[in-house]
Amino acid sequence: MRKLFFAICFNFIFICNLFAKVTPISGYEGITFQNPKQQGPAKIHEVDADEFKDFLEQRFSEAQKIEVKNLNKNFSIVRDEAEKQSGDSAGKSIFETLYEQALSRIPSSKENTGEEIVSAQAQAIPNITEQEQTWQQQSNVPMIVAYLPPNNTPEYVPAMEHIPYFMSLLEVLPSGMVKITETVTVVANGYKLKKGLSKKLPLYASNVSGKKQKLDYSVIGVSVNDMPVSYHLNADNNNVYMLPEQNYILDPGVYTYKFEYVVDNLLYNQGDYYQLYWDIGGNGWNMVVDRAGGILILPQKDALIGSTVLLGGKYGLYNNLVNISPNGPTSQTYVASRPLFVSEGLHLIANISPKALLPETLWQKTIRYLYGYGDICFAVLGLLVIAISFLISWYYIGKDKGQLRFNLEKSPLFLRQLLFNRFDMKSVCGFLLEAYRKNIIDIQQSGDAILLIKRTDDMSSLRRTEQKALGKLFTAHETVFRVSRETLLKFKRFIADLHKDVNLQMLFFRFKINIGYLIFGTAMLLSTEMFISGLKYNFSQTFTVLCLSSLLSISCIFLWYIGTKKWIKYLIRTFVVCFELLLLVIMSAVIHPFAAVLLLATAAIIVLAIGNYSQRFGLMKHYIKEAGNYRNYLLEHHDSIVLGKGFINHQAAIWALDLAEEFKVVGDKEYYKIPVMQSIIDKFGN
Repeated sequence: MRKLFFAICFNFIFICNLFAKVTPISGYEGITFQNPKQQGPAKIHEVDADEFKDFLEQRFSEAQKIEVKNLNKNFSIVRDEAEKQSGDSAGKSIFETLYEQALSRIPSSKENTGEEIVSAQAQAIPNITEQEQTWQQQSNVPMIVAYLPPNNTPEYVPAMEHIPYFMSLLEVLPSGMVKITETVTVVANGYKLKKGLSKKLPLYASNVSGKKQKLDYSVIGVSVNDMPVSYHLNADNNNVYMLPEQNYILDPGVYTYKFEYVVDNLLYNQGDYYQLYWDIGGNGWNMVVDRAGGILILPQKDALIGSTVLLGGKYGLYNNLVNISPNGPTSQTYVASRPLFVSEGLHLIANISPKALLPETLWQKTIRYLYGYGDICFAVLGLLVIAISFLISWYYIGKDKGQLRFNLEKSPLFLRQLLFNRFDMKSVCGFLLEAYRKNIIDIQQSGDAILLIKRTDDMSSLRRTEQKALGKLFTAHETVFRVSRETLLKFKRFIADLHKDVNLQMLFFRFKINIGYLIFGTAMLLSTEMFISGLKYNFSQTFTVLCLSSLLSISCIFLWYIGTKKWIKYLIRTFVVCFELLLLVIMSAVIHPFAAVLLLATAAIIVLAIGNYSQRFGLMKHYIKEAGNYRNYLLEHHDSIVLGKGFINHQAAIWALDLAEEFKVVGDKEYYKIPVMQSIIDKFGN
């Protein structure tokens, strides 16, 4: 089936099953099916009508109400103009004329295209007695001629919106899957059915013991008046909806729908026999079903051990309103003796001998298990792959291998922060020396007076944050800043901006050296979510929810490390926890809650691993070593740097790397500003 494609690809380890012998479905008459685990006669738990009734009543009491009006169920058949003209020119019976007169009093469906199908479960449903009385009072309702299946027999039916004929054919295949063909004739007048029929199917099957298993549907085809129409499947946590692909307006008239689909995992393995429970009447219809019935077809004769059919719903269940008759050696027919009203159905439970079915292979068990619990399996597998990958990466980080390399920026602020993990007054003075080297400011000292003189307004060689910090010293049209106690407030603002710049620079540097690991972890997480979404009917919706939730989760967890003050950290981390819980609720709406927890844990592992990589003992280790090598380079080339004119190019780094004592310049050199920086430290402290 299409939605299992990702599961099959993901579990390529079982590819050997592709070479298994294939037997066509047709021609099983001569094959003897048996359960290899069965020894002796099957031990059958006979389900009587009372026990089955108790089971259904419990299910009805626990059933959740679904707002069908929130679903996209727009559908219609647009009739050909030639067909309309042909129908108009033909002679009409008096009943057809009365029907058209009744329709003329009903507002056109095209004038109310914004309305949705009325949901029987979204409003109060009258009890069965009231519905039966209303249905029997049809004397004033016009009648029309409708050609009903299976032989297109002309019959008079009320000119009111209802289903005059419903027949469900359940064919149990030897593989254990059930092919269902439903023929539904509807009378539409533009009220409930102005946008056509959509089917609601259960997502889980239950047995009498109350155990549930997830069902897998595949649409074979849908036709309306023998015209093929495209339908697709959508799902929520409890139901699967068969919806039309395109939106049309359904003109008033009589239509015969034919739904064909296959259900897998519908048979519940009870050990010595298989149990089938299905509502062959489909209690999701929001209108009266005048005639309802079903046919159960088994792979071979004597396969049916016993069956029970109840008519009704939450207002009552009856075992004497369904006629059961054999229909050949391999089938049984069920016909309701009265109409099915809103919220009612034909509830069938059948026990089937395991001899009628092929033994379930390991591959089938694996696929069915993945369909039922695949979101948890893939979430666990994705978490393990990412965790193991990061552990292997950490092993190579310890050996200083396999990491992306970036050129180290040799600014004095960054070098000091990297090598000594420190921001202090020496860092600030190092920045001033760097601005001096770039000819942005001049540094002068006369006695006890220290002046910073702005040389140019062109600060393009500095980063924007550094330009903003330097602007705190030279406000308005000032070009000279006097370093003294009187200007200490301005100087502190300048220092605070530089500190923010260093922190931001280190943050971006950590992100840059971790980008490869972040992309890998995120890609693996999204791949896991893609495979999980491949198991769902609404792939795009599920993947969109999971993808956005994971990306938001990763971004939110990064906030955990932001904040310097204690109360700010507490506030941010409280927000992170609340936001993660919100994401958990959102993801649990489309996948299993435990799988959602595993995906959020995977996102946390990605951020945690990157956080460890960013530490000084992680990926930073290589660049710390490189900064130390640069310091050693300066020492090794001491003589050439001091004697040459290149000293001014290394002066800021010499100061920031605590090499001022080793690089004293003899004589009165204008470019030698290290003593001035020492005076600033002596004045303000370190």
